[in-house]
Amino acid sequence: MIYFVSAAALILLFLLQRARSQLRAFEAKERDIRDALNSLAEDQKERHGREIQRLLDALPYAFFSISDHGKIIRTNLSARAIFKNQDLINHSIQQVFHDAPIVTEIENVIHEPSSYRRILRLPPNSLFSQKSKDKDSHWEIDLRSITIGTDSREVQLMMRDMTANVETDQIRQDFVANASHELRTPLSIISGYLENLTEEDGIKNKAIAQKMLITMDRHVDRINQIVEHMLLISKLESEEGSPLKISPFSLSICVNDIIERLDPLIEKQQAIVLNQVPELELIGDQFYWTQILYNLIENALKQNATQPVTITISAKKKKSRDLIIKVSDQGIGIPTRDLPFIFKRFFRVEKHHSQAQIKGTGLGLSIVKRAIEAHGAKISVKSTPGVETTFTIETPQPPIC
Repeated sequence: MIYFVSAAALILLFLLQRARSQLRAFEAKERDIRDALNSLAEDQKERHGREIQRLLDALPYAFFSISDHGKIIRTNLSARAIFKNQDLINHSIQQVFHDAPIVTEIENVIHEPSSYRRILRLPPNSLFSQKSKDKDSHWEIDLRSITIGTDSREVQLMMRDMTANVETDQIRQDFVANASHELRTPLSIISGYLENLTEEDGIKNKAIAQKMLITMDRHVDRINQIVEHMLLISKLESEEGSPLKISPFSLSICVNDIIERLDPLIEKQQAIVLNQVPELELIGDQFYWTQILYNLIENALKQNATQPVTITISAKKKKSRDLIIKVSDQGIGIPTRDLPFIFKRFFRVEKHHSQAQIKGTGLGLSIVKRAIEAHGAKISVKSTPGVETTFTIETPQPPIC
């Protein structure tokens, strides 16, 4: 009897040990499965995170995710580029954004969840103004408060540099205002003279009538010149403008043709224009280079209308294949305070207007700069009033295949 009990106990003990072993094996397998599932979830989470990051890095605008505690939790490539790849994660918005307007806007959305967009003007010393060259910059901010899960929120901030757009809009507004002003003056004079001439006995005094007609004709020429210059600038600035017609041409012959066209003005002012350009070829669009040199020479003549002036055009090649062209005169010169503005539209060193002497349109040097930049060239000017003024053009000369 004792034998059977002991045998049963041994069998029961064996079965119990076997069950425990199987349970441990099952628990180990369960742990392995759980670990594998956790690992798969982590991999999927990391892969999902990487995919989101790739999408964010593809955005052309700076992107920041900000927690409801005001900490940076995610950025993209454009944002990191602004901060020169500094580590911004887990830094507060006050540590990252030193511009009070940006911080204020973010804090407002954190405290009162909302979504809106606006343009901020940031000062020259702002980190965001580093490309605007000591000028204010303008940034469009897009703020959106979103809910993550059930009880977590974050603020998404996108920033887009709008400085160029704002400046372009301002230039257009100034251009329209200035063009309207420049056209209004000659139109008013023509309208007034026409009213006088169409009155009864308006053309009986032939001498006065002739004088009025001559003045009207001069102002019509002025209007035509303004319109032609406006169209030329529009063509140069248009993204869909005609491409440059690049080909080699004789620079010296081009200068001679310009001098011949300006000969009546040169004789009237008793000026001297010297063509010291050697026999060499300039590779570029001859139409635009004619406009460039014509405007520079004409500008020198008009700025020295009350005194004889000597204007010299010279050119030489550099070893780098660049071509250096200079237009110099020994006239009244340009005041130092005006030098930074002479290429702006409608800017004139002399502000007075006279019916007896029509000044330029104020667009000539703007055309010069735009046409030069279209060729990948650059222009600079140095002036010592009463001594010498020199415009220097440095233009690359591509090989002709």
